[in-house]
Amino acid sequence: MSLHPVDIVGTGETVLHLVSAVLMYQSDRGDVYATSHPVVPDAQHQGRKVIGAGVPLSKGALAKFADAVSAATAFAGFLPANLLFSSPNLIAWWAPAQVRMTWFKAAGSGKVAGHGEAAHPALVFVATPNDWFVFALAEDARPAPTTRLRHAPHFNVWDGGRICTGNVELPPTFGAEVIHSYENAFFRSHFTHPNRDKAVKYKGGIQRLWLDQLDSPDPAAMQRALVDSKETLQEAIARIAARTNN
Repeated sequence: MSLHPVDIVGTGETVLHLVSAVLMYQSDRGDVYATSHPVVPDAQHQGRKVIGAGVPLSKGALAKFADAVSAATAFAGFLPANLLFSSPNLIAWWAPAQVRMTWFKAAGSGKVAGHGEAAHPALVFVATPNDWFVFALAEDARPAPTTRLRHAPHFNVWDGGRICTGNVELPPTFGAEVIHSYENAFFRSHFTHPNRDKAVKYKGGIQRLWLDQLDSPDPAAMQRALVDSKETLQEAIARIAARTNN
């Protein structure tokens, strides 16, 4: 399980004292058991505290604790219209199809280099505190949980949709309020190299696709080139959430 820092914001100087601890246990089947422990002075070492004997945490107390954590970590603010899913450690949103200025930086014969306008399909982005992913959509419309995704036809994208960050600067904070910053980091970066075989269905492959797009943006040709990812939006989010929680 990965641990993430928590920011504690106060209006003045705030002193926090450790007073109790909750220990959680989980079986291989996913059963969860929790105990609550007071934090007490250590009789053998002055000034030090230890976790005392615990008592089982009831389902009601555990639910109350979970609600408090959820309230403290939930997004507070107006929801962006393109937001699809939000949890403390994962957000997903979609971007409509659009002809965009696109940059490539690659050397060698036959590789894409330079910049120009190119057609991009409708995309779904999924971001976690440490990673981000992108998928394409077969239609230029807001997807539902059961919508089947397509592989993003872009360079620098691995199987499973994970984006190779390279030297791209991601937003310093995580949450729905920085969706625009994530999109800028993706669309305004230099695409450098293909990361997967058979990324598109196009004569000449992914490099030819983008060279042709730079020569003359063609949204219909881009749409026809998309490859089925064999995952729905709901399935992709569940997979990425499980990866994040491990």
